[in-house]
Amino acid sequence: MSQKILFVCTGNVCRSPMAEGFLRHLAKEAGADIEVGSAGLGAMEDMDPSRHSVTSMKEEGIDISRQRSRMLTPEMIEEYTHIFGLGTGHVEAIRSYFPEAQEKTFVLREFVAEEGLDLEVPDPIGGDLDEYRVARNLIKEAMPSILRFVLTGDPAEPHP
Repeated sequence: MSQKILFVCTGNVCRSPMAEGFLRHLAKEAGADIEVGSAGLGAMEDMDPSRHSVTSMKEEGIDISRQRSRMLTPEMIEEYTHIFGLGTGHVEAIRSYFPEAQEKTFVLREFVAEEGLDLEVPDPIGGDLDEYRVARNLIKEAMPSILRFVLTGDPAEPHP
């Protein structure tokens, strides 16, 4: 069974589209059969990613301009094998609305954040490009451990 990964933030125009773009890119490079998507807890449907999200990802050689926002649905909760919230609040909301998702919902940075390190990826909406770069870099740092976790079940296990 192929893995289906969903990234969730608030509006699905800044953080989760960046996470989706990074994991899709990494999975393709690794030759991994992974489907990747993103959604928002309070998203308006079919919005473009924010301009600074697109720009900051282009700096990494990844184009997310064709992604579109969508609202998290019960069908997505059922369909995806792994769900990653961009902050602890997203995970708490998902687990409270969808108790059946408890076991497959994680905080994006929980596998990289050392003790005392912040798990949150701050919402850059309305900020300048540098704030988007900060969020992008926090997301990027988490991606190798997420790919390992999805493929092996162990975020610390190096990919074979």
